[in-house]
Amino acid sequence: MPDTESGASLLAKREYARAVPLLKSDLDKYPNNPRIRLQYADSLAGSGNAAEAIVQYEATAKYYEDNGLTVQAIAVRKKAEKLSAQSGAKAEPGKDEPLFKQRVPKSPLFEVLKDDERDALVREMDVETHNQGDIIISEGDIGSSMYLIASGEVKVFTRGSAGTSIYLAQLGEGDFFGEVSVLTGKPRTATITAAQRTELLRLDKTKLDNALARYPGIRRVLDEFYKRRAKHTVEAMIENLKKKGA
Repeated sequence: MPDTESGASLLAKREYARAVPLLKSDLDKYPNNPRIRLQYADSLAGSGNAAEAIVQYEATAKYYEDNGLTVQAIAVRKKAEKLSAQSGAKAEPGKDEPLFKQRVPKSPLFEVLKDDERDALVREMDVETHNQGDIIISEGDIGSSMYLIASGEVKVFTRGSAGTSIYLAQLGEGDFFGEVSVLTGKPRTATITAAQRTELLRLDKTKLDNALARYPGIRRVLDEFYKRRAKHTVEAMIENLKKKGA
């Protein structure tokens, strides 16, 4: 294997030990680049250096939070929490703080929720990482999770009348998808794939139900929010496509 491979490409292939020194070199050159620092943290975690990975995760989360990128900060802090629980390594003192410091997280979903409702949903979320080309959800499947994009982008496709795959849209950071299947029980209406390395905050239906049991107002907010954005949902795009006879 040639030595010209990048740390990011090695990370994508889960060759963590080889990725660590390359990403450390990149971070030394660009210490204020949060994506490189996050990649470095991921490689450290994968290679077994949990303590240093947590330090780097916390530094990345702080950068995101200081710049108002709360969704990204949540995803990174959840990674640090999970690694800490698995390894026994401790985060820095004073890090047991609320996930939300910013008043309004930059995601359309969170903006319409009260603080306690938002926190309840966030506590139930898990981080999920996909590499470019990975299928996240498949059309026709039963939906058991909704997703919020913390970093990266996804592509949305549906099947045309001739069985061909039709591109519908690209979604980016702060966008969410999959909520209709979770709320209604209907099968997935589209296939969604990772357009690049993408990190998602995943909320499983069972965990959403846990939050709804404690905060029933979340259901009303989700229903009202869905109605308000109905013309811009994946389902609306598919319906327009059918009307055009695609």
